[in-house]
Amino acid sequence: MSSTSPITTETHNTRYVEYVDFFAQRGIDPSAALPNQLLLFDTFNDNNSFENLYHWEANKIYQKIHIYVTQGSITVDINGKEETLTAPSLITIMPENTCTRRYRSSDLQYFMIVVYPKLSNKLYADMGLTYSNAQLSLKHFVSSLSEEQMNHTRNLYLDIKNDLLGPDYEYKEVYIQNLLAALVVQNIQIHRYNPMPLHGDSNSRQYDIYCRYLTLLNKHSIEHRTVQYYADLLNISSKYLSFVCNSYSKKNASTWIDDSVIQKAKALMLVHHYTLRQTSEALHFPTVSSFSRFFKRVTHITPKEFLKTIDN
Repeated sequence: MSSTSPITTETHNTRYVEYVDFFAQRGIDPSAALPNQLLLFDTFNDNNSFENLYHWEANKIYQKIHIYVTQGSITVDINGKEETLTAPSLITIMPENTCTRRYRSSDLQYFMIVVYPKLSNKLYADMGLTYSNAQLSLKHFVSSLSEEQMNHTRNLYLDIKNDLLGPDYEYKEVYIQNLLAALVVQNIQIHRYNPMPLHGDSNSRQYDIYCRYLTLLNKHSIEHRTVQYYADLLNISSKYLSFVCNSYSKKNASTWIDDSVIQKAKALMLVHHYTLRQTSEALHFPTVSSFSRFFKRVTHITPKEFLKTIDN
């Protein structure tokens, strides 16, 4: 499993890891995997990957993670906010969140599914939805499960795991993706969140451009905040890139850039406890006031007002 190179920002003797596949980087072996698409972890065979996560520094997660607690409890820190899960429960952590594990009970039992963006895009597109939108970014969802929901979900998980570990056969990957799609639909129903409808054809070249643009934003928006920069990387005009973004998300390319920078700013302030000056320098704003003006233009509140709402 290949690791993804991080983009780092050095500020005031601190280090912020912006984009990293920490599962691959730390060499944590999953219970089963579809390389660069899907990772499964569980305690069914006395494994416990969360032991390896315990002492990690906070890193941004670019995959989507579903954690199902079947026994005991676990506490995780997401963007500076602690969430405690007690069995039977599910937490879904969307991409762009920063997450570390804080505490686990001695009797913890769980299974966990990590879905990479490319596969998430495909699953949601097949259902006529998109998960790559600002309404869900930087969010997580915690829900209790009924015994029936947990049993159904665990059976789906075990079917996926057994197929991944079993012999290859024709259409194996398609079958696994169908099982995963069924699990995703159940999770949406459990959490009662509403992904945005997908506008446009998910099999077109335009959709490929849209997905590639979102991936490039994850990697480069700290240093590059012009539509033209991404249009050049994609070999298209800036006007056409905005047309594609509007077609699939009803948001233009410039708005996507602003939202990406705001997400990074919030992570720096909430998780890494950067001051306004540190945050503005890390995000390459010339002054604190220019960063504050940008933040207020996009969010309609100042960074100080944003932090007060979190404190309250």
